[in-house]
Amino acid sequence: MKLIKSLSATLLVGALTSAPAHAGLLNGDFSAGLNGWSALGDVAVSAGAAVLTTASLDADDAPAANAAFNVSGSAAAPVGMPGGLEDFAGLALGALDPDPAAGTWAFEGSALRQTLTVQAGDSLSFDWTFASNEDPLSGMNDYAFVLIDDVLTVLGDVAGGATGQHFSYAFSSTGSVKLVFGVVDVNDYVGSSRLGIDAVRLDAPQSVPEPGTLALGLGGLLLSAARLRRNKP
Repeated sequence: MKLIKSLSATLLVGALTSAPAHAGLLNGDFSAGLNGWSALGDVAVSAGAAVLTTASLDADDAPAANAAFNVSGSAAAPVGMPGGLEDFAGLALGALDPDPAAGTWAFEGSALRQTLTVQAGDSLSFDWTFASNEDPLSGMNDYAFVLIDDVLTVLGDVAGGATGQHFSYAFSSTGSVKLVFGVVDVNDYVGSSRLGIDAVRLDAPQSVPEPGTLALGLGGLLLSAARLRRNKP
């Protein structure tokens, strides 16, 4: 009976906890650098995570040296003009401006993009961190965001301070979905901000077997165990 109990427990655990990683996402752990991703602006992989900044190659963070917080050797990309960050993300020009009526615009930034193939019920998750050299009292509220299927969600901003969290999102339909991570400078070109992204996963929903299927599997185990007992010398 010990054998039966052991095999039964293995079957139950395997059946109830299976949530295979989805083939619709490439290189979500960035172990292969930026392979599988498209990048614009200052984007690089550091310590196993993707890092995006608003840093240029100039004196953005005086008295620090020029490009002191730039991670790639490429300057942050423009926002609000053709060929800039909105075009890269598939957004209309001005879509990244926080509140033009109140005089707040996005000036520059960086982004990382991949198109996913998802099924209804799939779950996207990732870890993120945000930090900035901006003064929280300056009103220059740089922010980081994720864009999933053209819906923009702010992850963190200067007003909220340095922070990091786990993010998850469940898809309700099947198809191709654009995933974009980004960070932007608001109302100036100085005071670099930084977004870190890691452990991006696309998981299929956990599969729970039908009662009849589970019973059939256990019945087969019992039959096999009975044969073993009969054949035992």
